[in-house]
Amino acid sequence: PFCSLLSPSTTTMLYGTSTESPEKSETALDNDAETNMVVNNILNEMQHATKSSFEWSESFGLNGEEAAFYALFSSIRSLSNDVLGINGKPFYLAQDQIVKAIKKGSGEESASTIAGYFTFDDLAKALEEDFLDADRGSTDNKKGWKVTAVSTPRGSSFEDARMTLEEVEAALSKGTVIFSAIGAHVPKLARATLACTDASALPNALNMYVTAAGKRTSAPPHTDRQDVIVAQTQGRKHWRVYSPPDPTLRPQADAFARGKGDDNLPLHQLENMGCKLLVDAVLNPGDVLFIPAGFPHTTDTIASSSEEEKEDTSIHLTFNFDSHVWDLDYLSVRRLALRRACVKDEALGVGTDDNRYVGKANLLPSNVRNELFHALPLGLLDDLLDEATRSTLMEEALSEVQRISMAVDESTASAVDANVWKETLEQVQKQGMELFDVHRDMYLAAIEEGRLREQEAAMTSHLEKEARRITMTPERMQRLSLFRVRSFYERISEAKKLLVDWSYEGVAQTSGEGGEGGNSNDLPENWAF
Repeated sequence: PFCSLLSPSTTTMLYGTSTESPEKSETALDNDAETNMVVNNILNEMQHATKSSFEWSESFGLNGEEAAFYALFSSIRSLSNDVLGINGKPFYLAQDQIVKAIKKGSGEESASTIAGYFTFDDLAKALEEDFLDADRGSTDNKKGWKVTAVSTPRGSSFEDARMTLEEVEAALSKGTVIFSAIGAHVPKLARATLACTDASALPNALNMYVTAAGKRTSAPPHTDRQDVIVAQTQGRKHWRVYSPPDPTLRPQADAFARGKGDDNLPLHQLENMGCKLLVDAVLNPGDVLFIPAGFPHTTDTIASSSEEEKEDTSIHLTFNFDSHVWDLDYLSVRRLALRRACVKDEALGVGTDDNRYVGKANLLPSNVRNELFHALPLGLLDDLLDEATRSTLMEEALSEVQRISMAVDESTASAVDANVWKETLEQVQKQGMELFDVHRDMYLAAIEEGRLREQEAAMTSHLEKEARRITMTPERMQRLSLFRVRSFYERISEAKKLLVDWSYEGVAQTSGEGGEGGNSNDLPENWAF
């Protein structure tokens, strides 16, 4: 839901047309007062965060674009209780609103925009400079979203194994090309991903989606485990966002992975599942869309402008608030505490190898389920906060997890000693802070690699174009992102394993419980996607 601040009386706008607000003519959304208040609050928070955002950007030698991203993510953090998760609110921000807020906050006459931050030319350059990987998404809006690899090795040499621009272009004719966790690989995108991570004080990631114009379905209806911030940087994309489906209709379905793999979430059946259309918007370059975790959404790139006007390839960046990925929610804390205390989960009946977001948890009263699935307070991992503030956040989170657990099942929750609840939350915080540091280090390493490449390019700028072609020497090859990120991914897996091992220290280890493989808290191979 978004209502143009220039025409607050408008309640419905037809997709592609509007006589009251032509500059917002391609935004058609449900208009309710609560969401309008969220939008106003987000813009106000952005304005207030602008000066500190520029200070942050300058401290890393970054630009106004990254400062704008930082201000955006800071504003979402400030209103996280209102917008994140199953109880959250999707919202849309047009480029001119963002620019206006930044200009007001900085006191300057101009402001950097997100539009053009990353283009197809930037992608071509990244493919030339590095060894990247990507998948192509399916386009059947009646079936679950599945992916296939864009590139397969053409031979045994390094160059034969590298994905080419031609392969990406060929894949675009069949569907959306997905670059998962690309913020760790491409230096320019690492800058914006660092802004997301630092502003939210979360270990976050960035995916990029590239779609040719004219695709009737670029992503079938699906939900995500992350709260996502979509930033359109090139071309246009049409988005529809729905309220979450009724979990009692399919309690064995993962609320945060509906419409993926073998789980079908057909567009024509969404209303029968209790879903309400909340957002119907075309994102132009510089526009932003926020989608809470668990909210179904689908996209297309069908042109609504003049047929004579050639549409650019659509590129959008999806910044992920990864609370649920890293056990930073109340359901995860409860599960770890029960395991640590050797208390069987009689209420939810979740086994050691089961997905915690399926089964009896989806049959709880909606208010209890939504609270249980909610993320821990943002700021819990922020070591820049003063000790008193962090202590207050911990006390609030501890009180909340015990209260919610009592609402789930009083006898189970009462069987867990108060010290175990506290220790568990402290261990989750410890793991989260380690993951936060790993992500920051990973993005800073990518940024540093980008500066080194710029220096190398400057030294050859006087040469003919052919002579400036990048030569993959053994030294440069070792600096490629697939080698650079490996040590960081190992640290991520180790941090996850340490938390699992800790939770099992209160019970006798048996085969399949906390040992080699099989545990649902282990990172799946496709965790980034």
